[in-house]
Amino acid sequence: MAKRQTETTNYLKQALAKLLLEKSFEEITISDLTKTAGVNRGTFYLHYVDKYDMMDQLKHETLNDLLAILNTDSLYTDTPKVITRCLDYVRDNFKLTYALSKSSYSNFSKTVKDFIYSFLLTIPDFKEILVAYYGIPFQYATEVYLSSIESIISLWVNNGGKESTEELTEIILKVASLDKTL
Repeated sequence: MAKRQTETTNYLKQALAKLLLEKSFEEITISDLTKTAGVNRGTFYLHYVDKYDMMDQLKHETLNDLLAILNTDSLYTDTPKVITRCLDYVRDNFKLTYALSKSSYSNFSKTVKDFIYSFLLTIPDFKEILVAYYGIPFQYATEVYLSSIESIISLWVNNGGKESTEELTEIILKVASLDKTL
């Protein structure tokens, strides 16, 4: 993407984050977005079909960036470092993440759970380990596991990201550790 296009999309992202703190996603208009971003409506439509497309693209872009962090050789050799890098990404984009967490359309909670689940599926024997750990059927064990991690991340975001990413990584690893079954 050209520098000017990148700048424009960044202005629009910042505008969306600002507006989401003031009103619900459903109340935000294209006019609100373009005025706040300082771009014209035509420019908006060069990048997005509508505000829903914008939100979907933002979620997709964010997930791709996070998956790129996960797709490193150190994922299995230095898991804490990789988790911290993912949380650093969230912290570096905190205003937008916080705003998205407040939007019902973005479905932040489900997005976080889906991201964690996609990572967990890469772990050999994950299903068997989870069922053995909780002693309940897989779909319930998965929900309990994902919900606990998602709740920690959501609480951190909703509280303004007060703890360092290293501290949050430590909390997540304590909750997420299934080593007791091994």
